[in-house]
Parts: sequence; C-alpha cells; structure tokens
Amino acid sequence: MRKTIAVLAASIILLTGCGTKTDTTASSMDASSSAVANTSQSGTVHLTFWHAMGGTNEGVVKEVVQNFNDTIGKEKGIEVTPVFQGSYQDLLKKVKAAVQAKDTKNLPDIVQVPASDTAYIKDVPSIIWAQSMIDKDPSFNIADLEPNTVSSFSFKGKLAGVPFANSTVLLYYNKNMFKEAGLDPNKPPQTIDEMGQYAAKMTKRNGDQVTQWGLSVTPDQYHLSSWIGMQGGYIGNNKNGREDTMTQVEFDSTGTMKEFLTTWKKAVEYGGIQTGPEVKTNEVFAAGKLGMFLNSTAGVKGTLTAVGDKFEVGTAFLPKVHESDKGGVAVGGSALYLVDRGEPSNIDAAWEYMKYSTSPKTQFTWHTGTGYFPVNKKTYDLPEMKQHLEKNPLFKTAIEQLHASSPETQEPMNPVSGEFNRAIKDETLAYVTGKKDIDQAIKDMAAASNKALEDYNRVNKK
Repeated sequence: MRKTIAVLAASIILLTGCGTKTDTTASSMDASSSAVANTSQSGTVHLTFWHAMGGTNEGVVKEVVQNFNDTIGKEKGIEVTPVFQGSYQDLLKKVKAAVQAKDTKNLPDIVQVPASDTAYIKDVPSIIWAQSMIDKDPSFNIADLEPNTVSSFSFKGKLAGVPFANSTVLLYYNKNMFKEAGLDPNKPPQTIDEMGQYAAKMTKRNGDQVTQWGLSVTPDQYHLSSWIGMQGGYIGNNKNGREDTMTQVEFDSTGTMKEFLTTWKKAVEYGGIQTGPEVKTNEVFAAGKLGMFLNSTAGVKGTLTAVGDKFEVGTAFLPKVHESDKGGVAVGGSALYLVDRGEPSNIDAAWEYMKYSTSPKTQFTWHTGTGYFPVNKKTYDLPEMKQHLEKNPLFKTAIEQLHASSPETQEPMNPVSGEFNRAIKDETLAYVTGKKDIDQAIKDMAAASNKALEDYNRVNKK
C-alpha cells in the first residue's frame, strides 16, 4: 500500500467520518460488492464474505465456504456467499468508501483484512471484536490457536479479528542453480551476509549486462518487521503499537536499523543482489532466471505449480541479520473481522462461520490448498496432516520457522503502513546507492514515518 500523503489524508477523513452501525444511507457501490439480504423467505440467514484471495487461493476460499454451507450452514440455516474484491488495497478502498458514506448496511458481514491494516479496521465502529464473541462463547478455545497469530491481531491483549490466512516470509531458491554455482543445495544461507555471497556466485553477466541475478529484493516494512524483530527490537514504540497506540518509531534509537543497513549494504556490494527496480520475482524465478527471492509462505503452492518440473525448488528460513539473532520472523497474512450491519441474526451466524474457518480440518484444507500455515495447533494432530508433511517437506519450512519465532516479533500495528513502506524502501536505497550516509538515511526514514504517525494520531485524537 504505497499511498501518497494525499491518500493518507483521505484515509484519515474516512476513519473520523465513521457513522452509526445501523445507518441506511444508499450505497454507491455496484451490485456485485453489495451485501445480500440477511434472511430469505425460508428463514435461512444469508451472509456476505468479502475476501482478497485471487487465483488458486480463491478456489480454496470457495471450497471452504461450500464445505461450511453443506454442513454447519445447512444444519443451522446459514448460507455464506464469498465475494472477491481484488487486492487487499482494493478491498480496503471499498470498506472505507462504505464507512465514509455511513453505509453500514452495504458492508459485508465478514471481511478479510491484512495484518498491516489492523490499526485501521479495529477502530471502525461497526466492527465487533472477536474477543467480545470469544468471551461469551465457551465453545471457542483461543488456546488452540498459534500464539504468534493471536498476538498479530491483538491490541492491549484483546483479539480484534480471527486469524485465518497467516504466513511468514521465506527464502525460495533454485536448487539446480545452487549446484551449478558450486553451492550445496541442502545448505541455504543462514545470514544476510551469506545470502549476498550466494547471490554473487549465481549472478551471470555478459559484459555490463546482467543476464541472471542471484537475488532480487528491495526491503520495505514487510521485510524489516522480521529483520528488526529477530534482533529483539521493534519498528515502533509501545511494542509495535500492540501495548498501546504507536506514537513514534524506535528503530532509529535502538540501533536495530543501523545494524540491518550495515549488513544489507555489504551484501549488496558483493554484486549479486538486484535492488531498486520493480521486478515480478515470482515469474522470473519460475522461468529459471533468478537464483533466490523472498516471498510469503502463501506462495509455496503457487511457486511449485509455476515451476513444475523445470527445476527443484528449495525453501528456507529468512536469513538473519546476525547469526546470533533469536527473535525469528513476523506473522503476516490476514484475519477475518465481524461486521455489525444492524442484523443480530447475522452477527451470530457470521460468528459460526468464523469459528469454522479456524477449525483443525478447515485449516488443513486451507494450508494444503494454499501454503498458508495452519492457525489451529490441533491441525497437526490430524493423520492426514502428518501424511501431507511427510510427502511435501517444503511446506514444513514455514511451520518450523513459525514455531522458532517469538510471538513478540510482529508487523507494526500502525495506520500508515504505506508511508512506513515508502520511507524504509526509499531511504534504504538512498544509503545503498551512496546518495546518503547511513545516519542521514535513518534520520530521514524516522522523520517521514513519525510525521505520518503524528498527522494520523492528531486527526483521530489518539
């Protein structure tokens, strides 16, 4: 979400303009994204579920929803209709448009929102926090959920959304290319420095023209959430905005950003890392023209499908800043949020679906169909899950990395992640390319991030 300052201002207005939960102002959205009536003549409660899962993952969403409709939904008189709303950015625009128009009736009953937008969605008045439903529902055992995912969507110790499609960032690599470069395909790089050295060995040039890069990535907030978190630090104060509202960054004062930048520049200077240009790394990797790239756990299934039998794919933990780092990686992905559209029957019915989405078997279906790791720990007790991991060892990487990571390592819960992304990306490039020294780059990075936070918090009286 790389928004301009103008869009930031618009987002601020959207939040401060939230209306009442039962306002019936007419919607300007098209019929395809409007919520359906809550109850049919037969007494069935109809729910709309907005999601941002495209491609192969959309098919798995439909499968999960159909399984619910055919079982619990049929038993309890509930029918869920999934509606793809494009990217997370596209989906949030539609949510914010409805909120601004005070058009609560035409919001969905359930909405999927990424971790990076938790700070916004938790403050929308029509959102019912998952914690309030859990507190009065003894059938839901929050202890069954992975603690890292619970932390990801919690504020002041209370769960705002139900974890559903959660992931970590992984290193994907071409084992054939490793062998060709004289590298052991079973020993991926453990640190950023090693990653830089490996990348250099796999990079090919024809004169001044690079014909094959070893690694392509431009670090932004997504990557730094882990690279700072694994050092035991936070991007922002108040434990990345989870203990209380984030008011300023702290990566500049703790030295964690300086540690990362120093290591990153050295890795780039080995000559094998493409950084800066926007590159479709998934496609280039699948074509066998890129040695390594960083991507979400959710990309495992899609990457394997795209590569086919062209070469052997390897997955590994995200390389550390320092060999001694112990914090692990941040949880990414998304959660499901319950929307109060003024229909009590819809609230209870939607909660039934949200509980179903986290059940062991549902999470097995979701994990095997997409690559997102299961959010329910009991999924690992299923015989079919054990068989799956034995047959598909690449899926183990994300799970093992998750279990080796601290629940404290999380993406920052801030409402201006687009501005954080841009500041981190731009100033990192400015330092690596020699346009700024390291202290100036960090100072400017912090200033831009703090200004965005200050503006948002002032308008929203945080």
